[in-house]
Amino acid sequence: MATPIGSDVVTSIARRYILPEVTDNVYNSNLLLFRLNQSNKKIVRGGTQIEVPLMHSRLAAGGAYSGFDLLDVTPSDTIKNAAWDWKQYYVPVTVDGLTLIKTDSPEAVADFIRLYFQQAEMEMAEILGTGLWSDGSTDTKQIDGIEGAVDDSTVLTTYAGISRSANTWWQSQYDGSTTALTLATMQTMFGNCTNGGRHPTVLVTTQTNYNRFYALNQSDVQINVGQGAVDEQLANAGFTNLLFNGVPLCVDSHVPTDGPSGSGSGHHIYFLNEDFIHFAVSPRADFYLEDFQTPIQQDAMVAKLFWAGNLVINNCQLQGKMSALTS
Repeated sequence: MATPIGSDVVTSIARRYILPEVTDNVYNSNLLLFRLNQSNKKIVRGGTQIEVPLMHSRLAAGGAYSGFDLLDVTPSDTIKNAAWDWKQYYVPVTVDGLTLIKTDSPEAVADFIRLYFQQAEMEMAEILGTGLWSDGSTDTKQIDGIEGAVDDSTVLTTYAGISRSANTWWQSQYDGSTTALTLATMQTMFGNCTNGGRHPTVLVTTQTNYNRFYALNQSDVQINVGQGAVDEQLANAGFTNLLFNGVPLCVDSHVPTDGPSGSGSGHHIYFLNEDFIHFAVSPRADFYLEDFQTPIQQDAMVAKLFWAGNLVINNCQLQGKMSALTS
């Protein structure tokens, strides 16, 4: 006997059998999104915006003294708050009445709706992947992406509400003039992004630059730990990589090839320290599937998949990019 399928049952099936698969596939769809979700996702509950306190200078007072010396206890203003707006994304999932008639059992409707969710998954992956690498200026509704966050004010003069010209400690390391990829120029940028034991944890680039780096390794593999060395986390997720200074260099298809005016005209390489990069996500919209609803003027059901959050980088000076590589 056929079992009638209504919107509430479809919602239950989607949430129980389909949604976890969709969420995993979306987050694993591109490299940086995968890594941020694995290790750097921060759940942020509420707030008109996402705020992070930043220490930008040392205390002015303090030091050695002897006996009855007067001690300087003058307060120091060493903290600034950076702020990011909430960014929202959605993808609709729509099923018509005839489809429900043809799939009039829990098992059949689950299989059919899975096809719809696969398309929604691909669309959400593309939307988030594009937003993650945006410059935050062309479309203000987009995520405040890497292109604008990892910058010295060439692309964005103000990031997270803080002026980069007035606060040079908020500027990233930037090379918009080097056109030829060499181990020496990469090492210079790597060193600029290093402070003591804090250094880039992943290098992300285009396939073109990945191939160029591979060619460099042919003659100097000992510096880069060999082409066979891989990052275990990436390998387990199906991503390939090479190593530079023991740090994985990987391809992300969303990395810009030609930046905005003034930011270089070639393929980019980003030197990212993930200790200071977080994917801030609302628990109320971390791939939340709303209930399926039936429009009053259509024989159909529609639901929407929601995501809300932003990309937060709280130490820009330990991030870097080379944006003009053409050979």
